[in-house]
Amino acid sequence: MGTPISGTAGSVVYMTGGTTVVGEITEWNLDLSMSPVEVSAFGDNWKRSIPSIRAASGSFSGNFAGDDTAQTSLRNAMLGGSAIALRLAEGTAYWNVGTAYMTGHGRAISHQGKADTSYDFEPSGPVTYVG
Repeated sequence: MGTPISGTAGSVVYMTGGTTVVGEITEWNLDLSMSPVEVSAFGDNWKRSIPSIRAASGSFSGNFAGDDTAQTSLRNAMLGGSAIALRLAEGTAYWNVGTAYMTGHGRAISHQGKADTSYDFEPSGPVTYVG
């Protein structure tokens, strides 16, 4: 049986031009996918497939902090269409997203609450895991 990891050990690190933890982030998500290609032929009794293109998408969100330099850099990357690099940490292990593009950025604020921020991204190229 494995040992669970506390969510408090997570982080998002903005890797473009250095290593800066994105402040006030409370959650991140990374979805990996692969689309197998069918290679079945005459005489096959079962469908056969081979691995093909892999893809990923992700998001992270938390408290908006207008004075956080990484949040500012992410906003500017979204507005300018610039590539970014990220590290999504889960304790001492992490997912390395070498090149990605912001696909969405949101802000929300309520009268009785706080300001929230969210970021969506899509990698362009491989995502690796360092355990």
